[in-house]
Amino acid sequence: MVSLIKRNLILYFNNRQRVFFSLMGAIISFVLYVLFLKNGIQSDWKSIHEGTKLLDLWLIGGTMTVTAITTTQNALNQKIIDKENNRINDLMLTDTSKLGINASYVLTSVIIGTLMQIAVYIILSFYFLFTDQLNINYANLLPVILIAILSSLVWTMVNMIIDLFFDNQASISGVNSIVGTCAGFFAGVYIPLGTLPSAGQKIMEFIPASYNSALYRNLLMKHQMNISFKNMPNKFLTAFDKTMGLKINVISNIVGHTIVLFIFIVILIILFYLISLLKRKNV
Repeated sequence: MVSLIKRNLILYFNNRQRVFFSLMGAIISFVLYVLFLKNGIQSDWKSIHEGTKLLDLWLIGGTMTVTAITTTQNALNQKIIDKENNRINDLMLTDTSKLGINASYVLTSVIIGTLMQIAVYIILSFYFLFTDQLNINYANLLPVILIAILSSLVWTMVNMIIDLFFDNQASISGVNSIVGTCAGFFAGVYIPLGTLPSAGQKIMEFIPASYNSALYRNLLMKHQMNISFKNMPNKFLTAFDKTMGLKINVISNIVGHTIVLFIFIVILIILFYLISLLKRKNV
């Protein structure tokens, strides 16, 4: 199975076009924020000390969630490519079982998703270091890696369920485009969660992207929030948390958002099993 994971990683990273398009959602989110959204969002919080740095970290958290969504999806596409080109049959001739082959696609997706999230974190951190003098908190690196792994697990499961309904490259590439475009919205990059209508906010409470972004943002923004809100009434911090999506419903801390994501993983595993079972019975 290790050799299959290595093969899948090589196929992904050797294809520069594939890597680029797997990051398209993150690139779109970043470009839209920097060129069109940044000034508007900052104007809403202009009274906050070092608000620019705070919102830079807010963007990084959302963009990393977008990266988790799109890169794991692209990585899992390798299974559809192999099935369409009848390479699965060739792989079955090796000593690896069918379960091992399927597991190799899942693990590859998690590895790629994790690596790309870390890469985006480093790139954006240094970008804002040079443009806004954002301080890089190296103590966050290990927690970021752990959240990246968790995020990759969540979105690998989501994308595995999506892939159950598609069996060719043409159809799944269309889905990739749609998901890549919408990912920034679900992650709360284009529009902060708290500014949505109440019905929209309720819907977002049932989507893992909201909690994924909140988890990243609570971690990355914690130190800067202590600085930015140091001499301000607590009501401003409460309003910021709710409006900018750091607090979802009653969940407002790292532990709470982590637990919710683990619950999503369990639900998604059960859902994947049930859909797979149903599809087998209909064959």
